[in-house]
Amino acid sequence: MSTITKNIDRALVDYHLLSRVVEDGFIRVKGFIPLIHPKIGEIDRYEVLIKFPKDYPKCFPKVIETSNKIPRIPNRHVNPDNTLCLAVEPEEKALTKNGISFKYFLDRILIPHLARETYRESKGVYPDGEYAHGYDGIWEYYKSILKESDKLTIIRELEQIVNSNWPERNQKCFCGSGNKFKKCHLDSWTEILKSGKDYIKKQIQILKTTITNE
Repeated sequence: MSTITKNIDRALVDYHLLSRVVEDGFIRVKGFIPLIHPKIGEIDRYEVLIKFPKDYPKCFPKVIETSNKIPRIPNRHVNPDNTLCLAVEPEEKALTKNGISFKYFLDRILIPHLARETYRESKGVYPDGEYAHGYDGIWEYYKSILKESDKLTIIRELEQIVNSNWPERNQKCFCGSGNKFKKCHLDSWTEILKSGKDYIKKQIQILKTTITNE
């Protein structure tokens, strides 16, 4: 039994409505995911087909919501190939750099995403906001995590991060907050670095291009 198969089967112990199958020689997971409220009980359920790209577990599995409850439009975070858009790319890279288990993916990524979709259908908005699609969403991610709106400043910070040009922990933070670096931007920079220096370098070049084309 392969490592990935074992990884999947361990997760499915807690997900009785999902099954591992083989289709056209590829491992898939199919079935239903109920959303359970601790006091009310089941409040919704989604039928899903889950595929495992060759880079898994260093990327998210691909999920198609086959019950068609989520509208197939960009602002409902459905990609053109019908897979769910579960995170902006830098966020996914940071979470999966060292690999993830399928149970972690179900518990921490997919279930919360589906719960947000149920809330969105009921209330008309997402409970915790959302990032845009494409590079607009990537800019929004870096703006949020760095608490900075100027794109050129964001580029300079990303370059400092990958070039190991970090202030000392007890130095005053460069942003002018008056706080020490360890109490200000250290955690943000550390979070961004989780996606890997090579990935960040590629992002810098692409983000520079988006500025040039504006």
